[in-house]
Amino acid sequence: MYSLGFLVGTYTHARGILEHGFLATSVPTAVGVYWDSLTVLDPLAVVLFWWRPRAGLWLAVAIMTSDIAVNTWVYMAGYFGPPTAHMVPLSLFEQALFGLLVFVTAPLVFAALNQPDKPLANG
Repeated sequence: MYSLGFLVGTYTHARGILEHGFLATSVPTAVGVYWDSLTVLDPLAVVLFWWRPRAGLWLAVAIMTSDIAVNTWVYMAGYFGPPTAHMVPLSLFEQALFGLLVFVTAPLVFAALNQPDKPLANG
């Protein structure tokens, strides 16, 4: 699930760059640089999940924490129009759901990764 979620993020950010160019959104430059950097960070998280799972998990948590914070701030600051009371844009809602999955499951995955290999029980 992590790989799929981050590959969707990679596609979204890459498509934006291909269609509009780097730093094309009317947000502060630091936000634009952050968003464009996710085109590299998201697939890096996927690669790390498979070859260095602990590092991939740490990167996933860091990406989701920062991405949800940045996107919420951009929405609340009104860069794409005034925020609507009691409404959250669908893309931010979907991202928050994926973030929730990462935040809830990351401790379980870390615990599983830290378990020594146990022999399979007979029978």
